[in-house]
Amino acid sequence: MTDQRINTSNIFVFLFSFAFSIFFSSFIFIPPLVGVFFIFLGLAVILGEKLYQRAIHREVFLIALTLFSFGLGILRYAVKDFHIPSGFLEEKIGERIEFQGTVINEPEKRDNGTRFTVLFENEKILVNTGLYSAVQYGDEVVVTGKLEKPGVIENDGERTFDYAKYLSKDDIYYVVSFAEAETVSPGNGNVFRNALLKLKHSFVGNIQEILSEPESSLLAGLIVAGKEAMPNNILEEFRRAGVVHIVVLSGFNITIIAEFFRRFFESILLRAHSLGQWGPRIASGSSIIAILAFILMTGAEPTVVRAGLMVLAVLIGKLFGRSYSASRALLVAAFLMILENPKILVFDRSFQLSFLATLALIHAAPVVEKYLKWITEKWEMRAMIATTIATQVVVLPYLIYVMGDFSTVSLPANILILPIIPATMFIGFLAGVVAYASASLALPLSFLSHLLLYWVLGVSNFLGNLSFASISFHLFPVWVMLIIYLLLFLLWKRLHNSPQHSAN
Repeated sequence: MTDQRINTSNIFVFLFSFAFSIFFSSFIFIPPLVGVFFIFLGLAVILGEKLYQRAIHREVFLIALTLFSFGLGILRYAVKDFHIPSGFLEEKIGERIEFQGTVINEPEKRDNGTRFTVLFENEKILVNTGLYSAVQYGDEVVVTGKLEKPGVIENDGERTFDYAKYLSKDDIYYVVSFAEAETVSPGNGNVFRNALLKLKHSFVGNIQEILSEPESSLLAGLIVAGKEAMPNNILEEFRRAGVVHIVVLSGFNITIIAEFFRRFFESILLRAHSLGQWGPRIASGSSIIAILAFILMTGAEPTVVRAGLMVLAVLIGKLFGRSYSASRALLVAAFLMILENPKILVFDRSFQLSFLATLALIHAAPVVEKYLKWITEKWEMRAMIATTIATQVVVLPYLIYVMGDFSTVSLPANILILPIIPATMFIGFLAGVVAYASASLALPLSFLSHLLLYWVLGVSNFLGNLSFASISFHLFPVWVMLIIYLLLFLLWKRLHNSPQHSAN
């Protein structure tokens, strides 16, 4: 047990020091040589201790490990942040230019336009064009528009958003606004991803055939398309009701979906007594397959893949049946993702939301569930409500900090909506699949989907349009958010160690 605790603390020290250096480097430039210095300093401490003391004491080892991982984080961020500007593009900043490149992501429909990324001479350029642009992933396009460098966006003079840093996490350093894009040659993208996107679009087409608006857009948003499928007025209602995350393919949404998948398969498979002790593992394995299928159906977008991998790591950890395994899996998954792209730690909200929501799933939801004995366990109702409350409470301070809005009806809205989301997605998915054979055969399933979707839209419409549904915070500094999280941690600690929880 002692060795296990030592190993765990060593891992925690390494990961914390690495993450702290990444966080620090995100705001202040640190020369790579400083990182190299810390790495060699850590190695020198270990070597000196070994030569002069004949043994490496634990305290000295932890100091050396801290120095080494801190330097490693500085060096990794410097490598990611290294960018040699294109001479041609730098000379054209502020001018209207014409260039030809390949569209390397699925175009995203926005309020008044379409945006996509074009690869041109090893530079990724974000292009903003008309709402009704016909450009698709993999198209070779000729783009004409004003070339700019992204900067800092101010909102009402009180909140700022570093758009340049946000885009740099995806290696994008140039933006073309008010562009015109003409397709020269289609189908030049990755064959596998192109096939996934075609499957996604055909599935959305099936949904639109068997359901009317706005139910069809909501179902498409729930399953594969995200918020871009939703009309702006309904999205605003969802935001005010605090349930917009169900149609945003973010880490928070995928974490909720993953937990519902796990609960769903457990409720079915654990009743099969013939499976014996293999029941929980088969349930977790089925959940893993379901999440992988979900990631593929969405077109394997980077943010969805990151969130999905984080949740998959936790599900794999739960295969061992212990919470600390899930916690370790979450830390390892987060570390590997930060190692691959260190800028997501500070500049990727999806990553941050998925990490917070998954933490709530592992540690907060079980504690909340112990205090909901009065709720029935039928249909996994108690577990789903506990998960909803835990994730909502844990992510709320962060959401208020980044969005500046607080939905006063968020908790009741989520309790009324989230428990039926798995059934809505499952029945809607079956209806979309059956529609490949015949829209008439899918009619019973589409009718059930309509009823469930109508409930979701009705709840969000009623609660979202209440005069007191949303409160704006013009000033919500980071230190307030950190104090709230400290208080939440202390509350969790007290509830977790209470006799009522321990007795269970």
